[in-house]
This record gives sequence, structure tokens and C-alpha cells, in this order.
Amino acid sequence: MLLKAVIMDFDGVILDSFREGLRRIKWIATTHDIPWDRSARRKLTELWGAPGIELLKKGLGVNEALALRMYTDWEKLDEADPIDLIPGARETLIWLRKNNFLKCLITSRHRESLLKILDADDLISEFEIITTKQDCPYHKPDPRVFVHCLDTLQTHGISKEHCIFIGDTPSDILAGKNAGIETLIVQTGPYLLKHAAEHPIDLGNILQSIDDLPMWVEEHHGAQLLTLPK
Repeated sequence: MLLKAVIMDFDGVILDSFREGLRRIKWIATTHDIPWDRSARRKLTELWGAPGIELLKKGLGVNEALALRMYTDWEKLDEADPIDLIPGARETLIWLRKNNFLKCLITSRHRESLLKILDADDLISEFEIITTKQDCPYHKPDPRVFVHCLDTLQTHGISKEHCIFIGDTPSDILAGKNAGIETLIVQTGPYLLKHAAEHPIDLGNILQSIDDLPMWVEEHHGAQLLTLPK
């Protein structure tokens, strides 16, 4: 394929938020006297990728008011103690820029919250297109999550046939496939190989992390690269 743009999820792909996020939810649940056990962890893992308040409501079985208070606590905790980037994420984004690939970010986070994180990590300039909760009312696996991004890419003369999408959950696979976009999955989120039976994906499109993306691009991109993977 002739690759021109890379669309990616944020949490679990760029930000190492899955495992640390579960630890923080456990702590917040404890402070609100919400029971925590393996069942709660398993349910949250299955729901991971859903918007934060919905995740807490369904994962912990709490009402919306409590989920909102817990989510506020979660945001404050993340702001006070920022979560690290996935190892190699920054280097991969820089490599994509040097090879003139447009980079698009899709997340259900609020724009203000996302921009604070990107600014703290000096990454805002690495993304030409950012889709947040304010830009799109839909959630994966609904393929309409890509509408804002794909419409903006069209203004750059780029169609979805020249894009790839990188996610970290089974719902990401469904969203990408339903939208007709070549989809890759990283294993730094809740996606496990056992999910492959229910949500089939080419094994070559399963990466250990975003750090492996340059090698995938080198193998599949139908044109010469300006900078080769190291």
C-alpha cells in the first residue's frame, strides 16, 4: 500500500495508561468504599476503551453521579502524577514526521485534558489532526468515530485507502474494519491473542507496541522511505 497517514488511538497506544489506569481505578474505588476484586478488574478490562464515566459505571456497577465524582478524582490524579508514554512512542512519532506521514489522534478524552497531557510531553506539534470527545459524539466500535479525521484528511487529498489505524482493544479492530481502514493492534493495552478468535486480524498486524511500527511500515509501504527504521 502507499501509506500517507497514520491514525492512532491515544490511551494504550501512545500513553501507557492501561495497567496504570487499572491500578488508579482500584485506588479510587477503595477511597469510595467500592468493592474491588478479580471480577471488577476483568470487567473493566473487557470494557476498556469506553469513555471514562461509562467505564466506571458499567465496570464497577456505580451510578452516574458517583462515576462522575470518581472520574474527576481520576483526572486529578493523572494531572498530579502524569502517566508515562509507551516506550518508543516519541521516537516513532518523530520517525513518522521525518518520513512525511500525517499523524492523526483519535480519543474519547476531553480536548482540554488531552492537550494538557500532550503539552506536558511536548507532543502537540506531532499530530496534524486531533479528534476528541468534543469533535465526535460516537465511540468505538462505531466506525463513525473516524468521520472527523477522514473528512479532514480529505482536505489534504488523502483517502482512507492510504491510511492505517492503530488501536489496542477488540473494539478498535471492529471500528477499523467497519470503516474499511487497514487496522493494526498493539499489545500494550487489553488486547490479548485469545481475542484473535472472536476478532480475527492478520497476525502480521499485531505489534508488541508502537515501537514496532516503523518496521511494519518499512515492510508494507509501497514507496521509498526517507529515513529507515533503526
